[in-house]
Amino acid sequence: MSLVPILLALLPVTVLIAVGLGLRRLPGFRSPEFWSGAEKLAYYCLLPVLLFTSVAEVDVAHVPLARLAAALVVPTVIVSVGIVVARRVVADDLPAFTSVLQGGIRFNTYIGLSLAGSLFGSEGSAVAAIVAAILVPTVNVISSLGFEFLRTGPSSLLALLRAIVTNPLVLGCVAGVVANVSGLGLPSVAATVLDPLAAASLPIGLLCVGAGLQTFSGRDHARAIVVSTLIKLVVLPGLSLAALSAFDIPAVPALVGLIFQSIATASSGYVMARQLGGDAKLMAALIAGQTVAMLVTLPVVLVIGQFVLG
Repeated sequence: MSLVPILLALLPVTVLIAVGLGLRRLPGFRSPEFWSGAEKLAYYCLLPVLLFTSVAEVDVAHVPLARLAAALVVPTVIVSVGIVVARRVVADDLPAFTSVLQGGIRFNTYIGLSLAGSLFGSEGSAVAAIVAAILVPTVNVISSLGFEFLRTGPSSLLALLRAIVTNPLVLGCVAGVVANVSGLGLPSVAATVLDPLAAASLPIGLLCVGAGLQTFSGRDHARAIVVSTLIKLVVLPGLSLAALSAFDIPAVPALVGLIFQSIATASSGYVMARQLGGDAKLMAALIAGQTVAMLVTLPVVLVIGQFVLG
């Protein structure tokens, strides 16, 4: 895989994000309620359907699930622990720290699924659903614990568990696993209804990503922005690449996993920061800054990954 296919895969992602950014500035599309509704539609309905249909149909026989999970979770935990240990250095206060933590480990599922499908076709989409099933609960648990232990959010462990098990992405993946393992798969009649919904999830999601980008001043929390962006786009990909190689993960699952570990943080982090007492303004800056920086760093990471992983 040369640089050209990577750039071509990034092109539709970039264009859709830019279109969403432009639409948000047009008179008929400025309403926050419109984009809030679109985000809810994509997050609570369309994306879970995509994950369900992908996982329900995937043949996991060639994917070493335990080793892949370890190769993705271990670097994520290492980075998270490092941020916790250095919290007084990377952030000015505890609310800002929670945003740095989210910015350092979260990923934009829409971008990851779109790139995996563009680069590796149906196999990439299926493996991406597996990677999402591994990482979505992981980053949500870690992010929630960041708020929990630092007392900037609810103190109820039950509330934390409820938030994880009711996450629509987790539910979509779990339902897909049940359908897959049970042998039911995806009946043709159900596919005629679910496939169009799944196909709509990524373009609508990417438009919402663009519409949600906000301008920010680099002087506000400059250190936190730089540190979190370097961790997310350089350090985490580097550690993940080493882990994927050490665990001897096959090329396609390894590169798809590397994509998810190398893309910008998710817009859901802003919602979490706003609801649980984090620094929402810093989180918005991280989302915008990382999305732009990713267009430069991701091609380099994937070229290196292709060279290392084969």
